[in-house]
This record gives sequence, C-alpha cells and structure tokens, in this order.
Amino acid sequence: MDFSALTKKSSASFNQHKNLLKKLAKGQTVKCEVCQGILTLDLKTQQPGQGVAKCPKGCTEIVLDLA
Repeated sequence: MDFSALTKKSSASFNQHKNLLKKLAKGQTVKCEVCQGILTLDLKTQQPGQGVAKCPKGCTEIVLDLA
C-alpha cells in the first residue's frame, strides 16, 4: 500500500491547524472556512488540560490537548 498521499494530506491539515492556532493565540481574527463566523479560542474549558477553538455555529471545532 502507498500511504504517501494520505501522509501529505494529513501533514497539510496539521500545518493548517497549527497556523490557525498561532493566529488565534496572537489575538488575530480568524474566520471559519465554512460559515465565515469568527473563531474563538477557549483555554478554560470544563475539562482540565483541554482547550477548544471553534466558530459560533459549530462547523469548526478543534479540541486541544494542553497537557
């Protein structure tokens, strides 16, 4: 099996999320690709050691492991 295409796609997605989170951490405005709502970064969730970046409608939600 050739996993190179899957590896490239996974790597690109990881880098896209990493850059998005960097912008949010700097306080920059980032819009959801789907609904164009403004993404928010919440590091004080009910789950200890977790944070979340999400849009108001819920089409984008990235759960962060802060441990």
